[in-house]
Amino acid sequence: MFAGSVPYLMLAGNLVAGWQMARALLVAEDLLPKGQDVEFMRAKIATARFYADHILAKAPGVRDSIVEGADSVTALPLEAF
Repeated sequence: MFAGSVPYLMLAGNLVAGWQMARALLVAEDLLPKGQDVEFMRAKIATARFYADHILAKAPGVRDSIVEGADSVTALPLEAF
């Protein structure tokens, strides 16, 4: 029952972190034109872009391994665990 837990938790963690990064991105995009803490806001935007490009881009593959990868785990006898 725990065989799929690691990919599931990794996916959930990456998506929740991506949601928080998106929230920070929206605030940064709102404050940047106002001139408030410009370098920090630019860094927030760059960090959110990096996270989306490098971490969130893997989410569909992890999702597929969770959904489609069950057969290889259930093929093992219970004694194998």
